[in-house]
Amino acid sequence: MGYGIHVTVNDSNASTSWERSHSTTVIEFNSVSSCKGTGNSSKYIKIDGLAGVGLQENTHTNMGRLQEERLLTAGSAVNYILIDENVSNNSNMYSVIINESMPSYLLSIEDITYRGDGIHKRNSYTNNNDKIMTGYQAKRFSESLAYVARYRNALIMADVTPTKIVEFNGENYSSTIQMESSSDIYSGFEFRSSDEFIEEDYIGSFNLAKRISKEHVFQMRDYEDLDSLPALCSDEYADLDHSLQATRFFLCRSALNNSNMNLTNGED
Repeated sequence: MGYGIHVTVNDSNASTSWERSHSTTVIEFNSVSSCKGTGNSSKYIKIDGLAGVGLQENTHTNMGRLQEERLLTAGSAVNYILIDENVSNNSNMYSVIINESMPSYLLSIEDITYRGDGIHKRNSYTNNNDKIMTGYQAKRFSESLAYVARYRNALIMADVTPTKIVEFNGENYSSTIQMESSSDIYSGFEFRSSDEFIEEDYIGSFNLAKRISKEHVFQMRDYEDLDSLPALCSDEYADLDHSLQATRFFLCRSALNNSNMNLTNGED
């Protein structure tokens, strides 16, 4: 569910195009998994189509000892999509106001340890214009990582003429990542946003620890009923390792303590 707009405004002297699209899939998804053994392995995970929120993971291990615990939970809904378009009488000006509410969330927690002939691991986490990437190559490797992303709503306004575009983007979304890793060959970290950029590469044996939060705020509203959050912060995953439980509770509460996703009651 969503929308897509592409317009071109022109006259005899100039031409300008503008476009905007956003969509989601109405779902609730939960997964808890564990792996422990000796041998070769490969894993590919991809989640996308949730109002710009998603992740991608690609891991390959050669002969070695692998132990992993993993939690994934995601959800999305559509409260409303309101679009008001206007075209001038001579068709040389187009204006639009888009008011959308597609509350979506993603929580990913993993704890992995490997010893062997080699592991290659690359992860990317996306929340609209924000993207985080990690990459490793190692024979001795460990990582504990928790990532939470949420998208709430947006107000988009644009005026398009043959010579210019005047656009306003007011969006409410945020991301938080907390991680610790140890790798003996290569470690890489990258964060990209519309106004920030971080890129780090480490060759050799390095231990990394990071916590990064990014919030885009157009209209902040306070909510007191944290118990009405989706299963993100529930006790549903009681079988998780204690360290994963502690990380999950800390991260999801700290990242969501200022707002409510309202996935069930249709309010925003």
